[in-house]
Amino acid sequence: MTKKTKRILFYSAAAIFALLSYVVILYAQGYKYSFSEAEFFRTGSIYVKTNEDAKVYLDNKFLNSTSFFGNSYTISGLLPKQYTVRVQKDNYSSWEKKISVEEGLVNDYSRILLLPKSGDEAVALKKEITDLLYPTPKPTPDSKSSPQATPSAKPTPKPLPSKTPTPSPVTAEPFYVKNGVLFKNMDNGETERLAYLVTGFALSPDGKKIAWWNANELWIMWLSDTDYQPYHKAGDKDLITRFSVKIKNAAWFRDSDHIVVDSSPSTSSGQAGYKVVEIDKRGGLNIVEIN
Repeated sequence: MTKKTKRILFYSAAAIFALLSYVVILYAQGYKYSFSEAEFFRTGSIYVKTNEDAKVYLDNKFLNSTSFFGNSYTISGLLPKQYTVRVQKDNYSSWEKKISVEEGLVNDYSRILLLPKSGDEAVALKKEITDLLYPTPKPTPDSKSSPQATPSAKPTPKPLPSKTPTPSPVTAEPFYVKNGVLFKNMDNGETERLAYLVTGFALSPDGKKIAWWNANELWIMWLSDTDYQPYHKAGDKDLITRFSVKIKNAAWFRDSDHIVVDSSPSTSSGQAGYKVVEIDKRGGLNIVEIN
């Protein structure tokens, strides 16, 4: 082998080593080569977390199951583009989104709710929702069942001094509806009109959101900034969805990210149908039918 050939081999090996080192460094920093675009892109990831152990699919391809602890899974090393992610469990509702991955960012979906579709768990779920929307009034003492006291002479009532009228319990609340208008009592003593044609409202368990509904629409307003995705600022309002039939009632369900709605006409068996609606509209809105 001549000296010139050895020099060529040496410089070629050095160039290949440098190129491979560059590629390895890029991959270590989260970059990935796109053959369709013929260039390197910094990858992104998708994080999902559910209330049940489940299987995770990416573009209809099974990836893995959620972790044993925490029921979470991270899909990493994704090139920037749109993916379809599905989370499902046998005999449970499924969850699906079209998620746009961006360079260097994590798409966080950590409040996924999967609900049973049949069996004893589904029966218990239906009862849980019914009791939430239409709680049974607490029994009050019945005068007929209580022992009757011996009649006694009633003392002559004394005239009471006049008092300042007690403010209405409605206006004493932070939020109230009057003539179909949703009001908020401000700290400065003034009132703010939030929405019109309102038939009902509910404050979220964490106190950071308020939901209201009219005949067919479900709305959310954020009362403070959120510290998790999707990010919102205080005062943001969003129309979550419209229903084809009248909303009878609604309530927050299990957390501050899902609402259960009674908007379905009663079935022939006399049982109402409910819908559990997530308020995260990124990539599509998941609504679970409870029949």
